[in-house]
Parts: sequence; C-alpha cells; structure tokens
Amino acid sequence: AWFAGAAAPALAHTIVGDRVFPATLTIDDPGVNDELALPTFAYMTAANPDGSPGAISYTLGWEYAKTITADLGFSIGSNGYTWQKRPDAQGWANIETQLKYVFYQNAEHEFIVAGAANVEWGHTGSPQSASIPSAPFDTVTEKFYIGKGFGDLTVDWLRPFAVTAELDYNMPTVATNADGSTNPNTLTYGATLQYSLQYMNSHVQEVPDLFKKLIPTFEAIFTTPVSNISVPAPGSFSPNVTTGVVGPAVYYIGQYFEIGVMAQIPINSASGAHVGVLAVVDFFLDDIAPNSLGKPLFGPPQARSGNY
Repeated sequence: AWFAGAAAPALAHTIVGDRVFPATLTIDDPGVNDELALPTFAYMTAANPDGSPGAISYTLGWEYAKTITADLGFSIGSNGYTWQKRPDAQGWANIETQLKYVFYQNAEHEFIVAGAANVEWGHTGSPQSASIPSAPFDTVTEKFYIGKGFGDLTVDWLRPFAVTAELDYNMPTVATNADGSTNPNTLTYGATLQYSLQYMNSHVQEVPDLFKKLIPTFEAIFTTPVSNISVPAPGSFSPNVTTGVVGPAVYYIGQYFEIGVMAQIPINSASGAHVGVLAVVDFFLDDIAPNSLGKPLFGPPQARSGNY
C-alpha cells in the first residue's frame, strides 16, 4: 500500500521568461535542464486494511538530468534504497530513464508544454529474493506536462502565482505474474499551485530577506488503476482504489541549488496512515558549469531572462 500511495520526489527546475518553476516534489516540472538531485528523500507510514498503522518506510533516491538540445533532455535516476520498519525489510528500486521534449514555450506569458517517454527497467534493482524486491518487468510511461505563470496579469498580488500539471499513463510490460496476480495499467495525475515570493521580490514589490528566495506551494498527486485490475483479495485494500497524497511544500531557490520539503497527507487509508515527508536537494548544473557540464550537447543553451 505504501508503494501505491506515497509519492516519490520529482525533479528539475524550469525557467520561462522571468518565471522559475521549481523542482516540485510530487510531479516533475515542465522543462528540460542540466541538474543533479542528490539526495531525494521520502517517508511514509502505511496503513493496514483493518485501520492499524503498518510498515514505516524511508527512501533515498537520485536523478541526473542532461540536455541534448535546448528543448530535448535525457534523465536517469532511481527511487534508490528503501529501508522499512514493522517488519524490517530493505531493497533497491529499479533504474528509470526518460526522454523529454518541450513542444512549446512562451516567455512573455510564462507558458510551457512538454511530453516525455519514461521506462522503468525491470531487474535493475533488488532481486526477487530480497525482502523488498524490485519489479521483475519493465514499465513504460507516457507523460504530458504543462506550466503557466501569471506574471502577465494586471493585478500585482496575483502575478506571483503559477500552476503546473502532469498526466502519466503507466503500462507494465507483463500483464499477469506467475502467481496469477495482475499488474494494472494506471493513470497518474497531479498538479501544483505556486506562489513565488522570489518573483514578487523581483517584479512586484520587495519582501523581507528571509522570504525573497522562497516559493511556497500546495501539491497533489493521485494514481488510479484503469485496466487489467485484479480481483480483490480477502483482507486487503481494493485493487481499483485511487491512492494519492496532497500537502503544502516550500522551496528555497539559491543561485546553484534548491532545497525543498513537503508534508504529504494521504487521501485515504490505502495511501498511508499518517502524514509523511518528501524532500530534495537539487543542484543546478546549468548554473554551476554553464560552459561545460551544464550546457546542451548540441546547439545553444536555453534563452533565459536576465532577471529571473
């Protein structure tokens, strides 16, 4: 239930005109960049079907993202290592790779649209003999992203607002396991509502030093099985229930890195028993090494405003 309900940190930050879309923790941002997220962290307490608290899980992960061109990027990463209490267990997640393309962006209106193809590679994590085994099959995911900042509005206090959204269709390459259980196709969807004090300080009015690099958000992510759903087993959660988390988050945007933390609140008992935590430290390689490690393999870097 924890793996179905808890969110894994999503990564990378995007700049469109004067707008910084941070590397939010529930969904990915809609751009491509050169970055290293190390570490990502997730904590959640699962619930048992009878309502009692279940396993407590901690996860450390990572991701490296590289631009191929200004609009095309590749990333590799993993949810990494999970250790669990009640009962004790541990294991490594599979490796994931992703190719992402920005179809359209408009700097004046702080608007961006992108899509991606992601593969989780089976057998690249812990073996089936491990106490937390990785999936022994690949999962292919099609992704769609959108982001919109509201700096083009005429009402000053609304201009720091921005929204992002992501829609994924996840397709396991093995429909039925050896024990007869099934691996459903799922739809994952989420959104963030952001209020950038960084944007306010630069483009609306000055804010106190303590807050000028912060972007508070409210985030949500959900997963719904849509096909190849198993018959419910006695004493277990229904396999067709939607799981997910919502909660507030805050991001500190420095010149070369970002730190983010979120309280993830389960939407139902199948998603978790108590409030969990997501966190990330994300290094901006395109700012740390703009002429080497942080530039696209081909062509010029992304156009950026001088006062984002």
